[in-house]
Amino acid sequence: MEESLENPLYVIGLAFTIFLILVWAKFYWKKRITHWAKTRGYFLIEYRGAMFFEGPGGMLRTDNQTAFKVKVRDSGGKIRSGWLVFGSYWNPFSPPDELLQKEWD
Repeated sequence: MEESLENPLYVIGLAFTIFLILVWAKFYWKKRITHWAKTRGYFLIEYRGAMFFEGPGGMLRTDNQTAFKVKVRDSGGKIRSGWLVFGSYWNPFSPPDELLQKEWD
């Protein structure tokens, strides 16, 4: 194992793989949250992932749940912000894009 860490191609390959996973995750969640907003008549203005202590459930969220702070504009032009939590607290086999909870500020 130590020999592979000395190989620069191994380190570059590992860094590139991590980079690809992070880029894929960003596009995946942007698509999911945009789809959620469109199906409810909202226009997504911005979103960001929640820190482990933010949003509904805060530090009680499980690894199966992903929370986001979102800002949307409704069909009447009103801007709203709130929290979305995807995933299930109890079921690790639920689809990760299943909306569990929505709370408006």
